[in-house]
Amino acid sequence: MITGVHHFGLTVADMERSLAFYTGLFGMEVASDREVAQDYVEQITGIPGAHLRLVHLFGYGHRFELITYLAPQGQERARPLPDAGSAHICFITDDLEVEVARLVAAGVRLRSTAPVETTSGPNKGGWGVYVDDPDGNVVEVVQLTRQLNP
Repeated sequence: MITGVHHFGLTVADMERSLAFYTGLFGMEVASDREVAQDYVEQITGIPGAHLRLVHLFGYGHRFELITYLAPQGQERARPLPDAGSAHICFITDDLEVEVARLVAAGVRLRSTAPVETTSGPNKGGWGVYVDDPDGNVVEVVQLTRQLNP
């Protein structure tokens, strides 16, 4: 029986750049940082010669793992949103205008020209934006109008 979710992970090309993005702009904290070569990681991924740097971040009650493949190296950019396998992380804010201004001032590009209102579904009436992390992984920031249900 599944009893919970341990973490969500993204593969990144430049760990230091991604750490600066997620810790500096989104308040995540480094919980662990290590390299693993071959050993169990080669077996679990099914990738011969796998050599990874794994950084677990923690924030807002969630674990988030950043992975850099030191060997073999993969593509430098994330998959486009319409592609199967693309992913995104979503942060909640209580003041989207302030967050958007802070992100834009830090050089982060919005995918839309301004925050967009959610017009249907469970988040109807809320507002959000999509931005790209340094590797092209999508980060969503939303301001909700009501409490989330578990």
